[in-house]
Amino acid sequence: MTIEYLPRFRKALNLPPNHYFLHIADIISSPNREQFFKPEAQGSKPHTHAARALPIAESSDIVVLSAPLNQSYYQWLRSHGLSTEHVYSYNLEDTTSSLAEIISSNPQPVLDLIQSQSGTAVYLPFYGSEQDQITAEQILGIKFYGSEEKITLQYFDKLIFKNICTDLGIEMVEGDTHDLEPYSTLNRKELAQTVKNLLKSYEKLIIRGTIGSAGRSLFTTDNADIKDIYKELLLNNDQQVLIEPLLNVISSPNDQWIIDLSGECRHLSLTAQLFQGLKHAGNISGQYYSPRIQNYILEISEKIVKQMAGVGYRGVLGIDYIVSDQGIFPIENNARVNGSTYVHALAEQLEKSIGKIECWKFYKAKTIPTTFDQFRLTISEVIYDGKRINSVFPFDCDLLEEKGELTILIFAEDVYHIDYLQDVLSQKGIIRK
Repeated sequence: MTIEYLPRFRKALNLPPNHYFLHIADIISSPNREQFFKPEAQGSKPHTHAARALPIAESSDIVVLSAPLNQSYYQWLRSHGLSTEHVYSYNLEDTTSSLAEIISSNPQPVLDLIQSQSGTAVYLPFYGSEQDQITAEQILGIKFYGSEEKITLQYFDKLIFKNICTDLGIEMVEGDTHDLEPYSTLNRKELAQTVKNLLKSYEKLIIRGTIGSAGRSLFTTDNADIKDIYKELLLNNDQQVLIEPLLNVISSPNDQWIIDLSGECRHLSLTAQLFQGLKHAGNISGQYYSPRIQNYILEISEKIVKQMAGVGYRGVLGIDYIVSDQGIFPIENNARVNGSTYVHALAEQLEKSIGKIECWKFYKAKTIPTTFDQFRLTISEVIYDGKRINSVFPFDCDLLEEKGELTILIFAEDVYHIDYLQDVLSQKGIIRK
């Protein structure tokens, strides 16, 4: 088993010649999907459009969508030589089914696309669920870029991942765990007692569900009155929680890797995460960490990634760390495609036209609801034009017209240009959400 340091997404995936990807970029394939459809959540649409793969697809790839294709955005991508003509949408305005389930119920349109292509299709999921594997191997009859979900869950589950790291001799944040039993009248009191005991040693605690993503089931408390938190945990369908001290966090690195189908481990990048409160809001890439921090994280990640490859994990993963006064600790393993994975992949595509991209940033943004064509005109002076490095690339635009929400990608030659371009957007009413 070897380790390669290859900060290029497509090369790191290491597909054999004459193979191409069937992109299934569906976030609700992840565990505990119920969290995405809570009334106070953003709504189901951003998680069912599955359009994130559109900009990163190469010409031979296939992209499958559940909701209607945003034609204006797609034509803009195509005008810059991006994406693929092989796109199929099931045209569902709203659904709580995963894309793998949707394909399984009506696979023929996707099979027709695969059969019309030369080469060999490989199914690339956002999260490698059991249903995704079944859809790839049994329904479509193609290779699955992933592993059995029981392997993935060892790392996606925050408690199991914490125990694996401990077994590897990696120092972890101290704390306790609690199993939630919604039908037990004593269960909340038992959790409150655990919180009370830990507060004797720490000023503030963080309580987080062991399964989940996008900042859901993440709470802080400085007292043992956890009635409202407990209610939220039950509503989120959490089964277990971690109770840990809330450390003084200086930064939150994300270390992203790929384990290819042959088990080779490749390092993609180390980026800095952005947060809005406790919720992840984006990433920024540049020289943000000292050699001491970089070297320590790389050393710890190598131990984890080699262990994952050894038990059969395949695909993309991102290990989240915290840098604090008390030390540097891995806190969770996003054993799936990460939000920043698409930025890596897109940067690789854009560099073919505009040259080396030294820095980038992505963040969730909010503006007035508008069409993509109007939005493109609004930011015409800074939008990506296929020539300049310092530019803004609109991404994940499915809710732009309905809610004024999208993801902003900024590509630049240095961090000063990133700040400048973000200021330009802010002046136009496009602000970080």
